[in-house]
Amino acid sequence: MEGRSYAGSRFWVVRIDPGEDVLSSLKDFVRQNEIRSGVVISGYGTFSKVRLHWVEHDRFPTDNRFEEMEGGMELMSMNGIIADGDIHIHFTASTPEGAFGGHLEEGCICYVLVEVCIAELEGGTLRRETVEIAEDEDGNPVMGPRLAFD
Repeated sequence: MEGRSYAGSRFWVVRIDPGEDVLSSLKDFVRQNEIRSGVVISGYGTFSKVRLHWVEHDRFPTDNRFEEMEGGMELMSMNGIIADGDIHIHFTASTPEGAFGGHLEEGCICYVLVEVCIAELEGGTLRRETVEIAEDEDGNPVMGPRLAFD
């Protein structure tokens, strides 16, 4: 385990409009505003379509399950990290049948509104590095991402 303290230099509030792809819009915003390191601290709104993934089991290598859903859904929360300009976001959404969540993928479409708050960090850089995270059943190394602090 490792951690580092950063200062918040700017706080951004991002409006995503009906029909826009949420993740694509956030990637564009981060690129246009040259946000290299940050924290997605809040997000809420509504989806007309969702595309997400999550891991299916607890063995290595991992196995991701992707799913798409359509119809009105409430975006109840989202949070994540911006490391070296790349966004990694998880979210929770709901329908009248219940709540669900996972990793935000391109294909999540804003229905009425989506509003996202980003804290841009200063005093260092967040980045992802690829490191050995485990061994598979045959003893072979399994590589995966790890957050690194500069």
